[in-house]
Amino acid sequence: MQRISDIDDAFAWIESFTNLEKNVKDLKKKYRPDRMFSLLDHFGNPQDDFKIIHIAGSKGKGSTSVLLASALAQKGLKTGLYTSPHVNHYRERIQVNRSVLPDDLYVDMINHIREQLDFELPGYTEPTTFELLTLLAYLLFQKEHCEWCVLETGLGGRLDATNTVHPEAVVLTPIEKEHTQWLGEEILSIAREKAGIIKKEVPVFSSPQRVEVEALFREISLEKNAPFHYLPDSISGIESSVNLDGTGFILNKREGPVLRGQLSMIGHIQPWNAALALELLIFLFPDEELHTWLKGFEKASLLAHMEVLSTEPLILCDGSHTPQSVRMALDTFLDLSARFKHKNLLFACQDDKEVYDIASLLSDSFSSIVITTPGYFKKSHPSAVHKIFASMFDNCILEEDPSRALKLLLGADDPILILGSFFLAGEIKKLYRGIP
Repeated sequence: MQRISDIDDAFAWIESFTNLEKNVKDLKKKYRPDRMFSLLDHFGNPQDDFKIIHIAGSKGKGSTSVLLASALAQKGLKTGLYTSPHVNHYRERIQVNRSVLPDDLYVDMINHIREQLDFELPGYTEPTTFELLTLLAYLLFQKEHCEWCVLETGLGGRLDATNTVHPEAVVLTPIEKEHTQWLGEEILSIAREKAGIIKKEVPVFSSPQRVEVEALFREISLEKNAPFHYLPDSISGIESSVNLDGTGFILNKREGPVLRGQLSMIGHIQPWNAALALELLIFLFPDEELHTWLKGFEKASLLAHMEVLSTEPLILCDGSHTPQSVRMALDTFLDLSARFKHKNLLFACQDDKEVYDIASLLSDSFSSIVITTPGYFKKSHPSAVHKIFASMFDNCILEEDPSRALKLLLGADDPILILGSFFLAGEIKKLYRGIP
């Protein structure tokens, strides 16, 4: 077997397997936890060599993951971080102590997996791209002698390739309707899939949820004798302010002193993610000073989460794609662009999003809206998205080529919000570097 030497070729080999992020036909048939368990057994169960925090949810799980990982690293614990999707490159998904690893480490480990992948898996099936990426993350964290790992689920939770671990704690961020063709049409069906990561006697930490979702999480936690920590039980409210340098917040606890902090990440939702991470860290490390966690939070960053691409003109890029996360992104953008009369939106999303609800939220806040393609990572139908937006907003243009779509909005000094897809964010970031 000829060795792969280039990092892009190495990840292309992983992507040559069934990629359920792109190809979703017969998705439920292709999700096989027994196959992931078999893979892990064959490679010596590397996931058992470090402690794990496991995170699922519809929104906020990426931000909460990086906040936790940054805080653990601030404490001096070598910490792996596994998230998805990526914005620019697959290596973003697998980081150690706030940084991607040298390219040769990814390449060497992918070659090791290729050489060892010569055994029969359950059902005579091949592994999926996400399963191999998850295995790669575990093996790299093991090789790097990580003490902790913050592990974000890919899709759902119950059948996810990451749901093959026994974590120190489970985190559930806000649940919304998403991926309905796979997770179910009803919010409780989606919540039940996410709650599939709850383990017997493992503490659960939850963001504020809809009443029925909270009740379900409490019920499942009780069934598994898993202590349930609900953020509104300990936090009475959060005040936040945003600027182009980040987000300041005041956290009002039901018991104890008021906490003040600063985040590098921009967004009114981010202090809520930080509050959830803080509750978990205080539980796991009751003797650690709060300053450690707050300093770690301040150093956390995440691409395409209200990321500033330019200040003149103001261009913000965000991957939010559920109604509630879009609402929070919009509120943040409107605060940051308050002095401008005209504001423009570049929007794209995948086929599985709640487009009508999202369009209803966005249509009144912009002078012009351009609908485009959400990158080329997987298929989409921008014309269908445009039809919905155009039914609510007159000055709505369809330009399927992201490069030309961006140029349509760059003529004036009006602020621009790029929204709806992490893959669009990645595409626009690459294009913007080449556009004056």
